[in-house]
Amino acid sequence: MYNGYGRNSSNPVLDFFHGSVVRKMVAANVLVFILQLLLSGTSFLAFFALFPRLVVTRGYIWQLVTYMFLHGDLAHIALNMLIIWMFGSALERTWGSQRFLKFYFVCGLGGALASFIFSYNSVVLGASGAGYGILLAYAVLFPYNQIYVWGIFPVRARTLVIVLAIIEFLRGISGGTGIAHFAHLGGMAAGLIYMRTDHRAWKFHNKLRSIWSRFPLKVHFDGGKGNVQDGENSRSSESDKIDSILDKISSKGYDNLTETEKRILDNYSRDREKN
Repeated sequence: MYNGYGRNSSNPVLDFFHGSVVRKMVAANVLVFILQLLLSGTSFLAFFALFPRLVVTRGYIWQLVTYMFLHGDLAHIALNMLIIWMFGSALERTWGSQRFLKFYFVCGLGGALASFIFSYNSVVLGASGAGYGILLAYAVLFPYNQIYVWGIFPVRARTLVIVLAIIEFLRGISGGTGIAHFAHLGGMAAGLIYMRTDHRAWKFHNKLRSIWSRFPLKVHFDGGKGNVQDGENSRSSESDKIDSILDKISSKGYDNLTETEKRILDNYSRDREKN
């Protein structure tokens, strides 16, 4: 920005909202929570929290999304935002903003769909489904990273997520806790399915593009900017590299990539956002 004295200046509020998607999602949740407190004596929750029965009987389909931005109390939103901030930032740096945002809502919708099975007559609210999906993705990409539980006990990310999933399942089947444990598991399941199918879809897409690049009956143009076939072969080779890197992440984790592989993946993520 430019002030009246000819020097550059910045607005911290605008800078914040031009930042990462993770920061925007945290800000959106906090703002909605404040609005929720201000409207506590109204039908705000009844209209925007997730009531599976109302979605089916009255068509309140917006609740599938709006419930993610509502929370029960300060501790509830604080924990969810801490998870999204700590682990979502690493995912966004790895995937790029657009893919992270899509993943966030896929996990939230997964939590909502699980609620139709296990909490049909209850109210569900919170970003926990998305948060647990983010935790799972972090454990897949960075399985050997140390996470300090309560800031004291070091646990590997993969171990922590497995233990959390077991705890959520046992608490869910025990019932009577007032917490939508199966919504958390639904977010994790949706995140895992998305990661697997997205990877396979792009491998299939790249394989088709590779086959097409080798097809002999194509018209080639050379307008002084290089041969089109050379460009196709180059893209095919790059696709093969990306497939290999994604397979390595799935089997060994992101931390086992070389610096060159991380740079290739980073450039690939940026190119996908542009397209």
